[in-house]
Amino acid sequence: MFLAQATEPLEIPEVAWSSFAPELALTAAALVLLLIAIAKGRQQLVAVPAAVVSLAAGIWLVTQQLVVPGGVAIALGLALPALVFAFPRRGSLVQAWGAGLALVGALVLTGWQYLTVLEGGGTEVATIVPQAALAGALANDGIAFFTRITVYLTGLLVVPIGYGYLQDRRINRAEVEPLLLLAVVGMAALGTANDLITLFVALEVLSLALYVLAGLARRDRRSQEASLKYFVLGAVASAILLYGMALTYVASGELALPAIGSSLGLVTTDRVVATLGLALITVGLGFKVALVPFHLWTPDVYQGSPTNVTAFMAAATKAAGFAAILRLYLVAFPGLQGLWVPVLAVLAALTMLYGAYLALVQRDLKRMLAYSSITHAGYATIGVVAVSDAGLSGTLWYLLTYAVSTLGAFACVIAIERTRGGEVGLLELRGLGRTSPAIAGILSLCLLSLAGLPPTAGFVGKLVVFQAGVQAGLTWLVVIGVLSSVVAAFFYLRIAGTMFLEDADPALPLPAASSGLTVGTAVSAALVVFLGIQPQLFLQVADSAAALVR
Repeated sequence: MFLAQATEPLEIPEVAWSSFAPELALTAAALVLLLIAIAKGRQQLVAVPAAVVSLAAGIWLVTQQLVVPGGVAIALGLALPALVFAFPRRGSLVQAWGAGLALVGALVLTGWQYLTVLEGGGTEVATIVPQAALAGALANDGIAFFTRITVYLTGLLVVPIGYGYLQDRRINRAEVEPLLLLAVVGMAALGTANDLITLFVALEVLSLALYVLAGLARRDRRSQEASLKYFVLGAVASAILLYGMALTYVASGELALPAIGSSLGLVTTDRVVATLGLALITVGLGFKVALVPFHLWTPDVYQGSPTNVTAFMAAATKAAGFAAILRLYLVAFPGLQGLWVPVLAVLAALTMLYGAYLALVQRDLKRMLAYSSITHAGYATIGVVAVSDAGLSGTLWYLLTYAVSTLGAFACVIAIERTRGGEVGLLELRGLGRTSPAIAGILSLCLLSLAGLPPTAGFVGKLVVFQAGVQAGLTWLVVIGVLSSVVAAFFYLRIAGTMFLEDADPALPLPAASSGLTVGTAVSAALVVFLGIQPQLFLQVADSAAALVR
């Protein structure tokens, strides 16, 4: 009997490599860049074999009719030894260019994935056809697509924006770009995670990388404090989240999110245990996206971390965290909608009001933007509690507009901080519009976008989220969001007034203007304007993204 059972063929699950091709490319790039950094003076010993493997894989993919992935592999394979030859004694440039090209390749692969899961259906706007992969552990749908776009674009802009800043502070060590790529992989995987195990592993991958990045400045006490505080509180939040997942598994007997959603709708399911699991999961995810009252880590960590890391955390981590929230609540917990909708609505209201109120009294620009990020978490939550296709697409769109606006604002902070040193407060901004009108204008533009004023990307982002809230009958919550936006507009405009209406201090140096910083800042500002004036195409894509693997 046992022999018969042993001779039965094992069923090997099919691995759809294309379902996580962008993350696979970034993981390989991170490992290769780390090996190149270790092989000091002998980078070609790593670059050439890695290039040969990449070229062979690319040629094989092309022969399998996978032209786009094959082309990306070939291009990255050719670029790697070229970078090592071009910058033989500038390892930091090899790391930066390598990470940037890998992120460009990931964006190309994401676009290729998007086109392969479209179905026109005879309509003007194509819709995404959700696809599950790896036995249901991954989901290629609207949440996955928009999360990848937001996270990859954020990483691609952070690399040039932060390069000179890290050089000035002498903290541009070899592990920076590999850790950044691994954090990006974790965030993108969080957007595709369709079961509890994958979701938790992705969350820990991005968290561990960010813990280290927050403490890059080893000789800066504030950076070390930020890293330690983020690590301790993040570990506690992860433990709470894991315990909530365990209770959810006990109640449903399932790990896959769609199966949990089906199980929680049965009368045989223990709803008390499921409710406790939902409560703990809410606490854990509330920490990751900085919802009040789980936000206490945010101001100190944002202020103490290197500014480019703060920009990356503010823009990308929020997108990844809300991707997990959308998938968990809309796919795994629709049966408990009567419980979590009012709770999240109250948390959103508190978050919007509390963040805007405390931002009013801040003098440090990074700390003010930290409280601003708390406020924007409340705005994004409106789309979650709307529990509709409009709310889903609105939240995804809002996170993209918030990311580009935040990156532009932090890029300007970096330009000022690089030459003036220390913290950037309101006093350091006096008369900046007269001495450096380009930086002052871009900073004002990004702040106006964060305030939600037309014709910026932030205005369209808030408009679609507020419309979803009104359609869902959450008019009271939208009114609170509008009041919070009015308060936020005050401190955003106060910064603009300080730059353009007050006299400049002649003793203060002009902001830095390196090539990478200029390009990253200009692209962020251009996206803020373009997404505000011509949002139709991307709004159509966001509407088509309201499709989930259920």
